[in-house]
Amino acid sequence: MLPFLKTDFGNPSSTHSYGRKTKNAIEINRKKIADHINAEPSEIVFTSGGTEADNMALRCAVADLGVKRIITSCIEHHAVGHTAMCLKESCNIQVDFVNLDSKGHVDLNHLNELLKKDIPTIVSLMHANNEIGSLLPFQEVAQICAQKSHVYFHSDTVQTMGHYDFNLSETPIDFLTCSAHKLHGPKGIGFLYVNNNISLNPLITGGSQE
Repeated sequence: MLPFLKTDFGNPSSTHSYGRKTKNAIEINRKKIADHINAEPSEIVFTSGGTEADNMALRCAVADLGVKRIITSCIEHHAVGHTAMCLKESCNIQVDFVNLDSKGHVDLNHLNELLKKDIPTIVSLMHANNEIGSLLPFQEVAQICAQKSHVYFHSDTVQTMGHYDFNLSETPIDFLTCSAHKLHGPKGIGFLYVNNNISLNPLITGGSQE
């Protein structure tokens, strides 16, 4: 990172030589990240961290995909929990909480029951809880959501990216969140994986850069 903090300061959205050098470095690393999780480079959207990525997944699902309901849990990170409640207040989005057992594991039978309602829905469940470490059966939840044409699946993998293997070419997931500082990357950088089948408008407007 040091060269980009000291000398290679070009705006990657600019066409001058300084900008092109930075843009090239970004795209090289976008491909590295995509290869690591077996995704396409075009599916990686860089953000300022996990909180922005979680917000983008939920808010853009409501604004651009017609989502009317969020299914989450009561032990999610505040980036998801508070955002869901904010969307409930500001956009009249229905928020349902899936049942958990005494160790914080998701009740998959209850999730299946909730998904019987034919409402455009995003399921947002973190891969590993940041307080108690309970793990979501990631592949199984993805398959459950994929069986419903009206359901999108988002998982906050901030705690597990770089520690668990993800193969998104074999996992039917729509959104996945990462924050670089959890795996020895620079602070203030993260990404949101957005499945190529989904088209979103920018969460933050202004310049054309991420």
